[in-house]
Amino acid sequence: MKLKACAKINLTLDILGKREDGYHIIDSVFQSVSLCDEIDIQKSNTITVRCTDNTICDRSNIAYKAAQKYFEYVGIDGGADIKIEKHIPLASGMGGGSADAAAVIVALDRLYETNLSQERLCEIGLSVGADVPFCIMGGTARVGGIGEKMEKLSDMPKCAIILIKYGAKLSTADMYRQVDTYPQDKYYTQSMVDGIENSDLSAVCQNVFNAFSSVCNDEKLTKDIKNTNPLAVSLSGSGPTVFAIYENFETANVAKFTLKQKGYSPIVALPSKSGIIIE
Repeated sequence: MKLKACAKINLTLDILGKREDGYHIIDSVFQSVSLCDEIDIQKSNTITVRCTDNTICDRSNIAYKAAQKYFEYVGIDGGADIKIEKHIPLASGMGGGSADAAAVIVALDRLYETNLSQERLCEIGLSVGADVPFCIMGGTARVGGIGEKMEKLSDMPKCAIILIKYGAKLSTADMYRQVDTYPQDKYYTQSMVDGIENSDLSAVCQNVFNAFSSVCNDEKLTKDIKNTNPLAVSLSGSGPTVFAIYENFETANVAKFTLKQKGYSPIVALPSKSGIIIE
């Protein structure tokens, strides 16, 4: 079975506070995008993972853990031969590993005919990683709590998105510690939800926000992107990927050319209505 596992960006990321156990409470809008990894998965007697990136093959890959958790959950003594063609950059803040894990869970449910509901698939996903349930649901969603609460939203208005991974991945734990010293005084997620539900791209772009931008902001990259006249620019997840929203594919492609001339490696993507696409 062949699937495409879509990357995600955070249109908003509000940090509301911190629980007693140290986990931070978020309120965020996640969006699937058309940049995707390609997964080929077949039944097998054992679990094996092969990947075009040799640094994340076999048991070190989150896809291996996803297969293990699936078989534990359904009580089947099964296996899977998993091949992953990576296109989503590693450690980019776009959920590439979570997307691959989600694709494995969805594929195994089909291959082994267990016919689990999306809710139960997401239960398995949550045992693998906080972003995996969203990658199973896909599209546009409001995500809260520590990542376990999800509310499906209307589709994001039509637009095009440039993605640029630039610089090294910083420790998410360290970034949370730093951002605690910059408490938010304004929250953007509810206004973002209203903009999406009204299919108002202008309102969406006015409310793009990421709390981590206060501690992770490449000023030169941001300036260079803003010089291409996007509708909005922000960080995805805890970075280092920065995304920019444009009115359409044509204007995004013009910006891509300009940014390539400056030495960046921009990728043009579109909003996706799904997190997992079965081919």
